[in-house]
Amino acid sequence: MSTTAAAALRTGAAILAALSDVSACQIHARALKLGVLPSSLHLCSALVKSYAASGSLAAARKLFDEIPRPDVPLWNTLLSACARSGRPQHALVTASTMARAGSSRPNNVSVTILLSACARLRSLVHGREIHGYAVRNLAALDLPLLNALVSMYGRCGRLVNARMVFDSIGSMKSVVSWTCMINACCENGKPAEALQVFEQMRLAGVKVDEVTLLAVISACTMLDCRSELGEWVEEYAHENGFLENTRVANALIHMHGKMGRVRRSCEIFDSITVRTVVSWTAIIQALAVHGHGVAALVRFSQMLRQGFQPDELVFLSVINACGHSGLVNEARQLFKSMVEEYHITPWMEHYGSMVDLLCKSGILEEAFEFVLAMPVRPDPVIWRVLTGACRDLGNAILARKVVDHVIEMEPEYGGNYVLASNLYAANEDWRRVVDVRMEMGVWKETSRYSTALSYVEVNVEENAESLHPPTNDAYR
Repeated sequence: MSTTAAAALRTGAAILAALSDVSACQIHARALKLGVLPSSLHLCSALVKSYAASGSLAAARKLFDEIPRPDVPLWNTLLSACARSGRPQHALVTASTMARAGSSRPNNVSVTILLSACARLRSLVHGREIHGYAVRNLAALDLPLLNALVSMYGRCGRLVNARMVFDSIGSMKSVVSWTCMINACCENGKPAEALQVFEQMRLAGVKVDEVTLLAVISACTMLDCRSELGEWVEEYAHENGFLENTRVANALIHMHGKMGRVRRSCEIFDSITVRTVVSWTAIIQALAVHGHGVAALVRFSQMLRQGFQPDELVFLSVINACGHSGLVNEARQLFKSMVEEYHITPWMEHYGSMVDLLCKSGILEEAFEFVLAMPVRPDPVIWRVLTGACRDLGNAILARKVVDHVIEMEPEYGGNYVLASNLYAANEDWRRVVDVRMEMGVWKETSRYSTALSYVEVNVEENAESLHPPTNDAYR
């Protein structure tokens, strides 16, 4: 390669164009041969982004560590790669390394990235620390950083703090600011408040985008007892040209399904021109929840015929559909197909759905054998479902086997002893009742009790009263 070509690699546009045609590894190797690394920070930044985008975070970090004096934009590239990865805690570790390096201090972009990582981790402690750093060290907090603060506090359960930051933005609020606040309300179980924020946004004349509308639909879905909300938000989506958007249509299918308007869910699904796996999952869930098991299976078959690859969530939805409709054989075939044909590792929820279905169908022995054959350890919920079914159907022999597993898994949980006691009492096995209650009494005397919390709402503010004084949650 000529000197001119090597120089071209140093420009951001040439780097990105090259990376679109060949792999980052090839560009990296060629750059090393030409000797343009690690002096070309543009090229290093592009390679770090490319490695991170392909999931090779270790390769991105290895390349970064070879750079003698990385500047702040390059640090931010690495921080962003970590925050967007499946392990956002690496962004916080990287920020600590950046601070110790001394030559590059986090700027507004750095803090915004770190707040995003804290939001994903729901780490209020780190989020508050970063907020404190920003207030002390940055000349001004720009709009993206303030939006990230609203989102972080919302995700971490501090709606009051999110509202304080949101109000401080004043007339600078963008559509992102409003959407972050709407999502914060939804995250904290305040869908009515989210809709109030949306109304304020409309009155302020801010144009609604797809992300905002999805947040509003989520709020309406949480208020599923009010079907008129569903009609209102769908009409709004139609008037503003959002019904052609697949993501919005998927959300509306889910919303109407939650509200029991299954026919409308089907109509919206049939109107979608570009369907995704999420579209199929949404309609199958809507049908499943309301007992339309056969219709859900028909949709699942249509999905397969159209070439879509089912994932874990689709299988969970269709197995649940069988459970709501008592389709035992169909559920068995689906579970077998998921494992053997599609090579999908079942979640605990898949096992739980199968056990629940078998128990509701009265096939307790098969349910028990199914649980024993699970390749992962069954969680206590599965055992309790099986125990309850044994009690309801009067299978005392199997119940004794099952309840022993329940207590063995959670010896510290008092509810298991109550369940066992009630089970033996229903079968008039009074000796076992006495034994269980004595065992529970011994457990109570030797266990340690955790601090209790009680929550009440006063003036729409949530306050916690505990045995210990509350901590000071003011801004640092």
